[in-house]
Amino acid sequence: MKITLSIIVTLLVVSMLVLVRYRLIHSKIIRGASEVKYKMIDLGQQDIFRHGLESLLGKKRVFLKTQNKDIEWLYISKINFKKLYPESPIKMKEKNYTIKFSYETKRLIFGGYACAKIISFEKINEIPEVLK
Repeated sequence: MKITLSIIVTLLVVSMLVLVRYRLIHSKIIRGASEVKYKMIDLGQQDIFRHGLESLLGKKRVFLKTQNKDIEWLYISKINFKKLYPESPIKMKEKNYTIKFSYETKRLIFGGYACAKIISFEKINEIPEVLK
């Protein structure tokens, strides 16, 4: 009984720490705009734990072609992800267009950025940056 109780308490404490680490935000809104940098293989770059957690919660990572401050990538919802990836990046390269978007996010208290909200997006006639 004591072992079961200690396991439950440990899981609750770990869950609370994860919640505090990746969900507590500053109130200041950060706005920016960029084109999408398409990466064909996305391995949890420097934040494999958060990448796994956000994947479980249904969020996707989008890399920015032009960085705003120190933002290299953003986590966004699957619905917004489909707007920025309307088809395969290879087909987009053949059709010679890419997506430019503006976003809104907030800084996390313990570092990093909260899940972003896409404000607007548009297709532009430019070759997309596609990386392997």
